[in-house]
Amino acid sequence: MQTLYNPSQYPKEIQAKLNRMPPLAIEIANRWMLGWPQTVKGLIEANQYLDALMTQEQQEREVLSQPGNSHLARHEIVQEYGLNLAPPTPTTT
Repeated sequence: MQTLYNPSQYPKEIQAKLNRMPPLAIEIANRWMLGWPQTVKGLIEANQYLDALMTQEQQEREVLSQPGNSHLARHEIVQEYGLNLAPPTPTTT
């Protein structure tokens, strides 16, 4: 089972939702928190984090399911299909 990196950085309600998400979503959350903690913080503050994470998870799941990519690492497959490994920048409304 994939565990959440640095769970104390998330509000309790987001932690609870993350703990019920599939392993791929946790993997993405960990990648984002390790590589772009300030962007993650901004997404959380803008109330955009969970939507961004679920969108990324859906997109990555789709490209990872494509046949013929077994010789590539996950991050290479994601990049090959034009997806960004980084979280999106929070938007202001």
